[in-house]
Parts: sequence; C-alpha cells; structure tokens
Amino acid sequence: MKKICIISDNELFFEDFLSQLKFFIPEDNITSDIKEENIDMFLVDENDAILETIYQEYKTIPIAFFSDKTVASSYADIVITKPFSLLDIIKSIKENKLFPKVRRKECLNFKEYSLFPVKKEISSSKNNKIIKLTEKEVTILKYLYNNIPNIISKEELLENVWGYSIEMTTHTIETHIYRLRQKIEQYGGSQVIITENNGYRLNI
Repeated sequence: MKKICIISDNELFFEDFLSQLKFFIPEDNITSDIKEENIDMFLVDENDAILETIYQEYKTIPIAFFSDKTVASSYADIVITKPFSLLDIIKSIKENKLFPKVRRKECLNFKEYSLFPVKKEISSSKNNKIIKLTEKEVTILKYLYNNIPNIISKEELLENVWGYSIEMTTHTIETHIYRLRQKIEQYGGSQVIITENNGYRLNI
C-alpha cells in the first residue's frame, strides 16, 4: 500500500484524479496534505512554487509534475506533459513504473563523469574538476542519459528539452551542445557527447 499526495489548484482535475485513483487503486491511501507522515510520492499539478517547496523539504520522496508548459524540471523526478491519459498514469502508479530508474537525488555516472542533477554539477575522475552547469545543460545530459544507448536526433532533443516552439531551430541545440562540450572538456576530460548520424549520444 502506498500513500500518494495529490496537489492541485484545479478542483475539477483534483476530484477527477482522486476518484479515479480510489476506484482503480483502492488499496492505496490518497491525501492532499503535504504535512502527513510516510508519503510515498507526490503528484503536483501545475504549481511551480509548490513543486520547488516540496523538492526542498522532501529530498527523498519522488515527485511527478503535471504541466502543459514545462517538459523538464530539476525539481521533479518526472514531468508529465498535458494532455495525458489518466488511465495510463494510474496503471504506471499501480505497477510502480511511473518514475525513472534514476531519481533526482542520485548521481548519474558515465565514462569518467559523475553528474549531480540537483547540484547542477558534473565532475571528472580524470582531472578531479567540478564544473557548474545550467539547468538546461543538466536537462540535456539527463535526457541523453535516460536514453542510453540510443542516438537522439536534434529534433527530439529540441522537442523534449525546450518544448515545441516555432522560434526554436536545431541551431539552438548545436550551440548548446558545443558550449557544453567546451565547458566540460576544457580541463582534458574525455569527450562527453558524441555526434553520430546527425544526432547525439553520451560517451559511455
């Protein structure tokens, strides 16, 4: 049995989600009080301020964030873009498959690198340097990491890191990747991102 905390300012969304969870997963305990003890997961709808507050106060509890604006966040373990299938989400919760294998509080390791998404830092065991990253740079690396060993096209990165925007082009990706490589590899570290078949993958 899990204790699930739903946070939403949208009353219709909240009531619908609550009723569906209670119907399909009656064995789970559903609450909207973030102060309750022994919460197993947070489901946060749209509220960026609440998301950051929960992230700061409950470092070890997984957070899913529902949004029609954000496609990635350093504060959530997973961002679920609206519109979505409520039944698919409930099925993932029931089968314990909603969250990625690598949580936000963990370190992602590849080649000689260790990426700390929450701290927005990456270090290399080769030169012992710690490099500060921007949130967008972290999101790029996390997306490539979560899709190892696939080659990710520029268009896919653009859609999943920036979200669809008519003003954005693949040149945006190329510029960010170039600067990210320069920043991380400036002290003699291994190549961090490899270009292959007009796409990108992490060097593993």
